Amino acid sequence: MVMKKIFLLVGPTLMIFIGLQLLESVIVAFLLFYSWLLAVPLLGGGVHWEKFKTSRKDALLGIGSGLLFLLFIFGGVNWLHIYLLDIDQLRVLLWEWGFSSRGEVWLVLILLVVNPVLEEVYWRGYIFEKLRLEGTAKYTIFMTSAFYTLYHFLSVIPIFSGIFGIVAAIPVFIAGIFWGCIREKTGTITAAIIGHVLSDMGIILVYWFLVR
Repeated sequence: MVMKKIFLLVGPTLMIFIGLQLLESVIVAFLLFYSWLLAVPLLGGGVHWEKFKTSRKDALLGIGSGLLFLLFIFGGVNWLHIYLLDIDQLRVLLWEWGFSSRGEVWLVLILLVVNPVLEEVYWRGYIFEKLRLEGTAKYTIFMTSAFYTLYHFLSVIPIFSGIFGIVAAIPVFIAGIFWGCIREKTGTITAAIIGHVLSDMGIILVYWFLVR
């Protein structure tokens, strides 16, 4: 039982590690990662549809928090990118990972549609529900946020300069905590998905206006 829980928690990180670090391919990493996020909940019984119920309050909460994260991501990186990023090195890295201008449309679709839904279904839906059955809200929120953040280290450390690669993962953990609190309070993952979509829009804006 314990080993199964550990496997569920580290599985997404393992998929990213294999695709990005071992095979050095964004495409392979995406395929492995999103296949895991989709297949595991489906094989494990799925996420109940009531977790997707949307109220006006949930929508406003998701939009408001998402816009704040968007402004933080794009505004912060735009303001500090000369310290945080080596743009030329980042372009080379993206090319080495197999990402080219031809894949821009797919990147946008994945980050704005596939990624927010599957990540929230997995972490704030499937895993959250499993951990909540055996632990407190604080324990569940912390664990889902910590392991949600773990695989982001594999992508942000090569992108940001020096210690900023580690620092850049802190907002991811904060977002995980925030979305976990919303999930606990509302009982649904809708607000978290909406907030996640807008947060990922911040990443798209960074790529489009600073890196592209």
